[in-house]
Parts: sequence; C-alpha cells; structure tokens
Amino acid sequence: MVFLLYLLSLATYRLVLSPLAKFPGPRLAALSNWYEFYYDVILQGKFTAHIQQLHKKYGPIVRITPTELHIDDPDYFDTLYGRTGRRDKYSYFAGRFGGASDSFSTIDHDVHRMRRKAISPFFSAAKITDFQPVIRAKVDKLCETISNYHPGKVVPLSRAWMAVTTDIITEYAFAKSYNQLDSPDFRDTLHEALVAIYTTGHFALHFPIVFPILDRLPEWFVRATQPDVLPVVGLRKDLAGRIREIGCGINESHKTAGHATIFHELLNSDLPPGETTDARLGDEAQLIVAAGLITTSWALSVASFHLIDQPEAAARLRKEVASAARVGGEPLDWRRLEKLPYLNACVRESIRLSHGIVTRDPRIAPDVELRYRGWLIPRGTPVSMTTVDILMNGDIFEDPGVFRPERWLERPELERYFVPFGKGSRQCLGINLAMAELYITIATVFTQFKFELFDTDESDVRMEHAYLVPYAKWESKGIRVVVKKAL
Repeated sequence: MVFLLYLLSLATYRLVLSPLAKFPGPRLAALSNWYEFYYDVILQGKFTAHIQQLHKKYGPIVRITPTELHIDDPDYFDTLYGRTGRRDKYSYFAGRFGGASDSFSTIDHDVHRMRRKAISPFFSAAKITDFQPVIRAKVDKLCETISNYHPGKVVPLSRAWMAVTTDIITEYAFAKSYNQLDSPDFRDTLHEALVAIYTTGHFALHFPIVFPILDRLPEWFVRATQPDVLPVVGLRKDLAGRIREIGCGINESHKTAGHATIFHELLNSDLPPGETTDARLGDEAQLIVAAGLITTSWALSVASFHLIDQPEAAARLRKEVASAARVGGEPLDWRRLEKLPYLNACVRESIRLSHGIVTRDPRIAPDVELRYRGWLIPRGTPVSMTTVDILMNGDIFEDPGVFRPERWLERPELERYFVPFGKGSRQCLGINLAMAELYITIATVFTQFKFELFDTDESDVRMEHAYLVPYAKWESKGIRVVVKKAL
C-alpha cells in the first residue's frame, strides 16, 4: 500500500507539479525513464530517431524524460553548448560507463576544466603536426598491405580503417601500438569490443551498477556466463594495465618513440595525485582510444563508400591532390591538405554524413535560467540537443542524405552548422588528430588505388542504431572492396 502511494505521488508530481510539467511532450516520457529504456535498449538505439519524431509532433522544445528537455533548433546550439557560462554535465549520463572519471563523463564544470587543461596540449594543432610522421607511416603501411591483395580478393575496408586509426591512437597514447595493421585481413580490431561497450553503456544508463560489477568479475566467470560482454571486461582491463605499466616504468618506449606520448606525459604532469591513479587514467585511456578510433574510422568508411560509388568525385579529388603533390616534392602536410578546396569539401561532407556523436549530450546551467523563445527553463534543468538533427536538417543541407561535396564550395555559410565535434569548452578534444588522419588517409589511399565495391551498398554506411556513435544495420559486413587498379 505504501509503495502504491509512493508511485501515485511520484506520478502526480511529474505530470502536474513538476516545473517541467508545462513543457510539451508525451505523458509517458514525463512519467518514467522506462520510455527511453524501451526505445534505446529494447529497440536497440532508436531513441535518437524517435526524439526527432517527437519534435515533428510537439514542436522545437520537448520534454523527453521526467527531468530533461530536448531542443531542435540549429540556431540555439551556440547558446546551449558555446562558451556562454558555466555548464555542468548531467550526472545521469556519467552512468553510461559506470560513473567513469574520464573527462567526457566529468560532471562538474571546474573539474572538467582541470582535466581538460592537462590533456588539451597533446591535441593542439602544433602537437598533431609534429605527430604527422607517425600518421603517414601507419597509412603507408596500410597501403602496402592493400597492395599485396591479389586481384579479385576482397578487402574489408571498414576493418582496415579501424586498424589504422587504432594503431595511430594507441601509438600516440602509449608509445606502444596495438599493431592491428599486422592482423591478416584486419581480423583483430576493436570493433566487437566497442560494440559491446557502447550497447552495454545504454543499458548502464538505467543500471549504472553494471560496469562496477563487470570490473570486479573474474574473466573466466564472464567467459562462462556472459561471453558477449567479455570484450568490455578485456578492453577496460587491458587499458588499465597499460597505464600501470607506464607508472611502474615497465613501458619506457616513449624514450625511443621520437614523439610525445599522452600518458607518459600525464603521469609526470602537475595534476593532483588523485588524478593520476591507474583507475582514473584507465578511464581516460578508454575514452581517448575509443573516441580516437571509432568516429574517425566510421567517417573513413562513409567517405570511401561515396567516393567509390561516385567515380567522378574520386577522380576530381585525385587530380586535385596530385597537382598539389607536385609542388615542392615534400610529403603533404595536413594543414596544406585542408586548404585543397575539393578535398576539404569531401572530408566535411563525409564527417557530416557520419555524424560524429549521435546521441544527446545534456548540459545543465546551474547558476542561471535559460530562455528558449517564449519558454523559461528552470536553472539546473538538463537540456540537450543532438548534432545529427543539425547535420541532417533539410532546411540547411538540401537533400541531406546525399553525398554532395560541392555544397561546401558553394555555400561557405554552412560552416556555422558544421557541429559534429560539438562546441564550447567540452568540444571534442581530438578534432585536430581526427582531421589530420582523415586528410592524410583519404589523400594517400585514393591517389594510390582505385576500388570497386563488393556486395556493399548505401545501407552499410547509414545509421540504424545510435549508441553514442552510429552503427549501420547489424547484419552489415562493412565496406568491402576489390582493388580495381593500383596507381
């Protein structure tokens, strides 16, 4: 009886008395987070798409959970995410990875600034420029591997992209690459582990105890009872172990690496002692490695599909890069590459269609009330937007589902709406590294090879499941190609 009275009073508060009760939206969403659970867990990553349907029904501001508002208005993005005041992260979303202490999951504005300040120098344009020889070496190794595929043999290109981006970010993080480019047919990638982590993460939003439990379970027990989540346990423990090796002096490969490495430097930084524990830096390592490879490799998959599917676009890109390469004879610097108009347009269009982070990332203004049009949003209210809603907005990008690099040449004002990396103090940390990888990889690979798609179509690069990052249909085998011609 007492429990029933509690449920009744909770429902009354959420539907009638809550400060958010005045905002439009479905009553089931206002009543319980099980509404979100249904779309994101039961229907497997469909809440992002469903929120867009809610906006079509209820308007540009919608109450999507008992505590959260969502806005679909590209011109409001700067207000919510720009450098316009203190913005905390919604604690609910820290549960995605078990309350992890990485900078992405950090709730408090000031703690985030401290952690971000320590890491940011490693991702500056100058540092990434210095790191370019490593990027080029990994891409050259990829090209050598592809050139050894005999005519007619299928190249699993999506797995190749993941292998090269993994080897780049692990080399930069630990001065010790995973060497996934050495794996036959790129079989040994982190694809399966990251799918497991991201899908488990959606469940952990509602049950944050999941990751702490997994971290404490013996690996043999997980293998015997829940083998599907074994990659989650394995990757988290491996990354924590790499941090421990550096801290104990076992991994001193940075001394001969010829470049700065993130975690060797962080362990010797002036961060407070509690910020450099194996556990916290292990969380940071998982963030940097996962973020450093999954979105970039997916963007490369999107780019490669469309460039192969549109040979005239690939030919135009190839001609532009070849002309630039003849000047000076030096390897093309990524800052020079991004000044090539058509290559730049292809990269931007590929990133737009790959979307970046595709689930919402709420912000809380703890000190002020936010205003949206005629609505006054109470201070402390989680408010979110989704970048994919802007990047696929038909009023901004005509025929948004079409790969059309020329749009970036014709309308420079579109730059304002290029938001796949977010904005403000919590903007994606690795934007410079991602851009360098994309420009160097696309320019190098597509000037050395012509490909032909094998049993691959547009559905293999279209988002079907939004698990923080986009995934195509589960039965997809990724972008697969045969080498049509080596140039």
